[in-house]
Amino acid sequence: MSTFRDLRHYIDQLTGTLGEDEVLRIDGADRDLDIGGITELMAEKEGPALMFDNIPGFPPGYRVFTNFMGTAARTAVALGLPPDTPKLDIVRAWKDLSRRIEPVPPVEVTTGPVLENVLTGDDVDLRVFPAPRWHEADGGRYIGTACMVIARDPDTGWVNIGTYRACVQGPDRLSLWMLGNRHARAIAEKYWARGRSCPIAVVVGQDPILSTAAAIAAPSGMSEYDLAGGLRGKGVEVLYPEGGEIPVPAHAEIVIEGEMPPVEEESVLEGPFGEWTGYYTHSGQETVVRVKRILHRDDPIILGAPPMLPTVPAGDQAVPLYSASVTWDHLEASGVQNIKGVWAYARQLLMVVSIEQTGAGDAVHALLAAAGRKRTGGMERYFVVVDEDIDVTDINHVLWAMFTRVDPSESIQVLRAPTTAIDPRLSPERREAGDLSMGIVLIDATKPFAWKDRYPAANRFDDAAREELRRRWEGVLAL
Repeated sequence: MSTFRDLRHYIDQLTGTLGEDEVLRIDGADRDLDIGGITELMAEKEGPALMFDNIPGFPPGYRVFTNFMGTAARTAVALGLPPDTPKLDIVRAWKDLSRRIEPVPPVEVTTGPVLENVLTGDDVDLRVFPAPRWHEADGGRYIGTACMVIARDPDTGWVNIGTYRACVQGPDRLSLWMLGNRHARAIAEKYWARGRSCPIAVVVGQDPILSTAAAIAAPSGMSEYDLAGGLRGKGVEVLYPEGGEIPVPAHAEIVIEGEMPPVEEESVLEGPFGEWTGYYTHSGQETVVRVKRILHRDDPIILGAPPMLPTVPAGDQAVPLYSASVTWDHLEASGVQNIKGVWAYARQLLMVVSIEQTGAGDAVHALLAAAGRKRTGGMERYFVVVDEDIDVTDINHVLWAMFTRVDPSESIQVLRAPTTAIDPRLSPERREAGDLSMGIVLIDATKPFAWKDRYPAANRFDDAAREELRRRWEGVLAL
């Protein structure tokens, strides 16, 4: 796996491995809609990573970096794999690593680049950074979309890291929207129950392994620092700023330190915000961070991962790859045989599994096992199983199987399962009643086992023929 020391090392590796064109540098984009709009357009076409600089109203060098894992090649580089690694092999690599990963604790150091600038007292001002308004109707400028929110359990000392949206609310105020079932919220409530504000550190700009670990979440009691260290094979360098209670990455771009009081003591109107479902979600009184200190490197970089329509291809490859690998692991643990591939679309709203059928119940077994992996509060909605001749990483193949191998009267089942509060399909009545449940769909898009050998043959050149064509016509046709 990767041993990137920081975000800048990863950016250098992208250009060094994939070429200078892999990072497009854009000067003069306005932070209100230009940056968000350009990011969206480039992500939709699986374009390059984007480095925005010379942003009007801000010093040169105060930058925003987006689309950082927007392709399979960039995701492979982030994970320390060759950039031409096939998509399913990336999933396999992640799945195999997750089975043998051994947590590696962080390494405490006394100094690091994040201490190049330390702002305290009257110098604390979040407005010095070009936090973008990512979508037209966002309720503010969100500096945190790929951020790390760090809290320490007052009882055990457990350091938890999660990813929550963070909006600049004033020079020394930051809002966080934390769902009630998240670890950081549970930690904060322990402080609040004791009449204390919760110490918080928000990191804006870190290497992709730290970003991935923060987003996927380690089990309760394990620090995401330890998880990231295991993924890297090397402990993350952290430091305690003078008088600070929270360890922060020594090579972070920006760290915002402060305390989070109970909502009853202080809150702020947060949202709406264009979430990953493709809809604006939630606006209400939420927690604030009273910012006490800001640390940042010279020429700081905001790492941005604005939510976009969960279309195909996805702008963020890391989430579907992780979801696919965990689902694959769960299928094997559930006894599903002859799994040929697992892939996730629209982040994880559509999960596709390919199998080689050896018995009449194999497809249903795979569907039920995949649905059984659905996370509490997750929005996995559609589960599809296909035959081994279908390339699950090609949505056209998946749709072809669904359109030609499904009898809607007997191949589709609908069940009910928990969903999340940001689910746009939840009715106001269900939401008010606290009924966060939604239907899920199981689709058997395999050839019927009883007569699969008599199913009409496909008129597609096989893989061997395609490879021969590529070899013979290399340089003549873009095949």
